[in-house]
Order: sequence, then structure tokens, then C-alpha cells
Amino acid sequence: MNLPLDPEALRVAQQGEEMLERIHALLPLLRDNAAQAREERRVPKENIEALRKAGFFLALQPERWGGYELDPQDFFRMQMAIAQACMSTAWASGIVAVHAFQIALMDVRAQQDVWGEDIHTRVSSSYAPMGKVEPVDGGFRFSGRWGWSSGCDHCTWALLGGILPDGSYRTFLVPASDYRIEDTWHSMGLQGTGSNDIVVEDAFV
Repeated sequence: MNLPLDPEALRVAQQGEEMLERIHALLPLLRDNAAQAREERRVPKENIEALRKAGFFLALQPERWGGYELDPQDFFRMQMAIAQACMSTAWASGIVAVHAFQIALMDVRAQQDVWGEDIHTRVSSSYAPMGKVEPVDGGFRFSGRWGWSSGCDHCTWALLGGILPDGSYRTFLVPASDYRIEDTWHSMGLQGTGSNDIVVEDAFV
């Protein structure tokens, strides 16, 4: 029995294959820059810009915000391809890119804050509940230090974990204007991921 083909599924599959081809074309560049990533202890800007132009950071982003909404399996294939050339670039860029999926599940107002002015806005994270949270009128006062925020130097927002006074966990979406990045990443492995600390001091969220 022949089943009808889903045009939308075909479109997504084709876009996934096309992006994977673009990623493969970048591998020589990423491989050439691997030593630079280790020396600078972060992913080179040239790598990030090349991945941006290839559409990688839009892979899981909603179509309404300029993304591709690709199948996660295609995204994982791209990740594995990037890792063949530079593990640090694969680690950091993959973590950053996957946040589009989480933000897509948030209230549309949060999506507007992140992508409303620039669909290429990138978000880093550190989910450990290190934040001090104080409920106030209209939101929270938020402070803390979070380690291992891979790729944070190339992002303008961060997803950070915190515990409310009642013991419940929350993830807070914080703009770069409310935090600073401290250069703390001196590691034996994955040296080029730029997994530095993020510090927030009494920000309103």
C-alpha cells in the first residue's frame, strides 16, 4: 500500500540535508581553527560566524522567528559532523543552538524579548540552581554565580537556574546587560569551549 507523502515532512527533510551539506563544507575551516580554539580557550569568532551563515543556530528555532524547525535527528547529525573537525566548537555551538528549542516552549513574550529584534540572537546557559531568588512585585530579584556556561562569550542572553524560597526550581532568562562574564576557563579537556562563569548581582527578572 502506498501512503501519501507529507509535504511538510519532505520540506523539513530536504532543508536538513541541505544544511548538513553546508556544515560539511565548513569542516576544513573548523579543523584549521581547532588549535586557535585551544589557545584562546573559546570558540573562534570565525567559527561562530561561519555556523551562523550556514543557518546552524536557526536549526531548531521556530519558523515564526526565522528558524527552520528541523528534525532533532538532523541537528544531531550536524553536531556529530562538527565534532569531527573540532570537539570544542561542536560542544559549545550545540549547547547554544539547542536553547532555541527550550525558548520555543516559553511564553511568546520571552520569545519576543530574545528574537523580536534579531532572529540571530544566541543564548547560553548554566542550569545549576546557584541563583539567590527573592520574590518582589512584578518579578524577582536575582543574584548568583554560575560556572561552565559554554559559548557564553558569543551570546547576549543566558538561561540560569535558581531556587525559590519555597524550594522549587526555576530557570531564569537573563539579558547580557544584567550579568558579566568572568574568564575562569582553564581546563585539561574541551579547552576551546569558553565555559566561563556568569555573575549576576541583584538583577530584576
